[in-house]
Amino acid sequence: MSTSEPVWSERELPAFFRQWRSDWGDEELSPYDYLDFGGGLRFVLAAAWLFCPETVEYRGGVFLKERFHQGTVDDWFTNLEGDRRRIELVVNHVELWDVFLNTPLTDDDRLGEELPRLALALGECWQGVLSARYPDRDITVEVSDEEDGSYGPTVTFRADPR
Repeated sequence: MSTSEPVWSERELPAFFRQWRSDWGDEELSPYDYLDFGGGLRFVLAAAWLFCPETVEYRGGVFLKERFHQGTVDDWFTNLEGDRRRIELVVNHVELWDVFLNTPLTDDDRLGEELPRLALALGECWQGVLSARYPDRDITVEVSDEEDGSYGPTVTFRADPR
């Protein structure tokens, strides 16, 4: 899977949610209902930083604040001969396997199978948030899932001046 225009239009409910709904014996329960159980608000508040990330502008580029380290970005400017577009894609590259290192991805909930869909949702959010935040730039969000499984689902972006 690789796309420059992330779209998460065909939503299938995750296995863990379908099981939870079945356990409650109420097929009318929605993901909104699930959010109110087991401290969901804490996780949603933390996830806001993932879906609506803070950014910084530096040397003509836009970078995720969480991943921005001036010295590292300066090194990339040297290594990639000032190619700001490539530098943004490298620095802003988020591998979801790394975000969820402490979460079992292959248990009965099969959460690892959900990560590609999460990447699409994340990409769609970044596209909207960054386009609104930087209306003078063309935002390109890329969502991918490596065929060989080496990196898993990833999301990155670049912000080209118009």
